[in-house]
Amino acid sequence: MLIPRELDDQRFEAIMHEAVGRLPWLCPQWTDHNAHDPGITLLELMAWYKEMQQYQMDQLTPSLRRGLLALAGVCPTPPQPAVCALEAADTQARPAFSRLTSRQEVCFELLEPIMARRTTLERVQIEQEGRATDAADLLSGSMELRPFLFSGQSGSALRLGFSGETGGTLRLWFDVTPPQGAARNPFDAGQDPPRDIAWTFEGAAQVRPLSDETYAFSRSGYVRLAAPVDWPADADGLRWLRLTLIRAGCEEQPRLCGVSDRRYQAAQQQTRARSHWFTMEAGAGQRVTLEDALARTAELAVFLRTAQGLTQLEQYEEENVAKGRTLLLDAQAAAMDGADNVLVVCLDPVRVHDLLFDTVGRPGEELYLNLDGQTVLPQRFRLLCQTLEPDGAVRPAVWHCVDDLYACGPRDRAFTYDPVRETVSFGNGRYGAMVVPGKGSVLVMDLTVSQCGMGNIPADAGLYFEDGGQPAGNTAACGGRDAESLAEAGQRLLRQLCHTGKCLSAGDYEEQARRTPGLRVAAAKALPDYDPQAPVGARGRAMVTVVVIPASEEKRPAPDTRFLAAVARRLGQRRTIGVRTQAIGPRYVDVDVTVQLRTNGTLDRRTVEDALEARLSAARADIGAPVRWSDMLALVQKLSGVLEVQRLELRGAGPDAYQTAAGDIRVPPDGVAVLRRAEVEIGRI
Repeated sequence: MLIPRELDDQRFEAIMHEAVGRLPWLCPQWTDHNAHDPGITLLELMAWYKEMQQYQMDQLTPSLRRGLLALAGVCPTPPQPAVCALEAADTQARPAFSRLTSRQEVCFELLEPIMARRTTLERVQIEQEGRATDAADLLSGSMELRPFLFSGQSGSALRLGFSGETGGTLRLWFDVTPPQGAARNPFDAGQDPPRDIAWTFEGAAQVRPLSDETYAFSRSGYVRLAAPVDWPADADGLRWLRLTLIRAGCEEQPRLCGVSDRRYQAAQQQTRARSHWFTMEAGAGQRVTLEDALARTAELAVFLRTAQGLTQLEQYEEENVAKGRTLLLDAQAAAMDGADNVLVVCLDPVRVHDLLFDTVGRPGEELYLNLDGQTVLPQRFRLLCQTLEPDGAVRPAVWHCVDDLYACGPRDRAFTYDPVRETVSFGNGRYGAMVVPGKGSVLVMDLTVSQCGMGNIPADAGLYFEDGGQPAGNTAACGGRDAESLAEAGQRLLRQLCHTGKCLSAGDYEEQARRTPGLRVAAAKALPDYDPQAPVGARGRAMVTVVVIPASEEKRPAPDTRFLAAVARRLGQRRTIGVRTQAIGPRYVDVDVTVQLRTNGTLDRRTVEDALEARLSAARADIGAPVRWSDMLALVQKLSGVLEVQRLELRGAGPDAYQTAAGDIRVPPDGVAVLRRAEVEIGRI
């Protein structure tokens, strides 16, 4: 273990005592060591300076702490705005970044446009054996059902009826109730879902979703499908989308508690400046269209990227169209290298005076942002500054926000932001470039602020659109968090050091199996040097076999091939070099129990059977654990009303069970004992 060295180990008195003590050897002619001597005064000044230097050397500055954490692979997490879902009550189309406000003046913005709906979800049905049952309460979110296991029978289908036009993209939100028991691990990008669902437009064709954030109803999210143009309607004018389960998987049956085609995402944020890049052909009369809500009312700054750099366009024409705001530009001088060559900066018209700054060009110049105490989202913060180019010309250039200017060179176009003082700091010409002096030389081109952790508001907070006052119901806003401090990042590093990404012990293999992405693993047992395919008594050298049990509602859950392949892939990525791994399912061993009791009359047979079944069930997941006669005896004796256990007998069924002389049932290392039959005889006094 590394022991930190203390550099600040001397105080002023100790430094002076050591210095004065060395004077007779260094300068024998100096005999007056009292405080009135000018030489002693100089020594006191140097001792004070040495004490200050030692103190500074013993401190870890924030920039040094950040650099050390980065070397360990840990960076403080940035702030994040809260996100909620909106239920639009009207059918009015709205562009992205439309603003909403709550009664407490908490600002939200749409993350996606609300399109004029071509189709509307009208009805929900469950179909079982040709008979359809309405489930209208699923539209209002006031019911919960398992659509593919309706009325206790499998093979049902979920049907969604739509009215309106055909074609376009269907965008549906499904609320999925999380199952009880083991939680599902987060999914990896591109991972296969745990089950397969067929999506069929009745009368048209079966399709695959364009995107499925629910992973086949494993969690709540959006599903997008391309609706066919030739989608026929029934006699009631409805077009039906049919969902059937074609592969159930080995885990839970999905539970739905809501479905909607009017749910849209909004974030607790306020965009004060936003830039748009376009690629245009050279020539006059080129058009660009800005479609978001901010662009329709914003003050614009338009720049053309030429072969030399950015130059601002003073003259352009604009008009408002149905899609948004269209600009007519003269792009004859634009660079034709295939990259974006037109930049349009949209500024909040109310905040323009806070987004344009004059500078004097001094080293380390600072600018104050008036943010009303809100937090800047650093990933959406950039400046457009007048910059001195190598050819001696001054042109606008994009500057980026960094954590520390000491990591920048003299020409790096970077700045830092202090969230406490709400100030932007530029370089001094050695660490980071200096900004050019001038009027209006700094323009904020991207700036989004948020209340972050304070933006987690409850459901139905009274949100309404600012451009009309229409109300919008909302779910609880969650996920908002403030920026992680360096101390919190250090604590996170210490927690990470307690876990290994590679498997060394049997416990590591079990932990990695339980954390397989996208799965619900109820239990895992690592068996070193065990191969179930090897002959009896033989050992699988350099092999680790992991027995996994999925979290399921079945009495004897067994992993399917997709489940085992995911666990095996996880173990293969984290195994030790030279060690083979494999994932297998458990072997269930049937156990019969015979019990003869004497009770006081308050205990019935069913209670005893339930206690035995709870002890001998897959839910306990005692992989490889024997069934001890003494444990079963103690279990029965603890039941309320039992006076005497006259007889208790355990019997293992099948070749995988072995009964000892003491009456215990031993199972294979990958076996799980489960109750097959219980014979209970109760005698009363």
